[in-house]
Amino acid sequence: MPISPIDGCSAEHWTEVKTIITDAIECIEDPRLKVRLVSDADDVGVIQKRIVQNLYSSDIVVCDVSGKNPNVMFELGMRLAFDKPTVIVKDDKTEYSFDTGVIEHVPYRRDLRFASVVAFKKHLADKVTATLKDAAKNPDHSTFLKNFGTFSVASLKQ
Repeated sequence: MPISPIDGCSAEHWTEVKTIITDAIECIEDPRLKVRLVSDADDVGVIQKRIVQNLYSSDIVVCDVSGKNPNVMFELGMRLAFDKPTVIVKDDKTEYSFDTGVIEHVPYRRDLRFASVVAFKKHLADKVTATLKDAAKNPDHSTFLKNFGTFSVASLKQ
């Protein structure tokens, strides 16, 4: 998700969106879920390494493509290349991207009206829960890649 001003929205707007997404996921009763930005870590290190490692190793990634921030879109592309569980969200003012528009996006209103935020949080929590359940029971689960053929997904040394 964007963290700095983009597409007419302030950094504070994106902080509020992050809080909304975090609240939605934290209400899911699943001990595996730890909400954090892919750039977050307890240690000091190379941020790009941390981002790639978290994109690869996270059980699920929720990606907000609102504003089509280039870094976010690149990170989403990496996650989709790893073919691991992913939920995409976007605001109602951002157009779908050609390459990822075929994947269901969980929409929310950019103006963050209270009633719509409440509905979005429930919808997002339901989608995250369903995606995790499907990935756990279905070894062929694929958010994106396997829909286009058989591929050998890259892996990272832990």
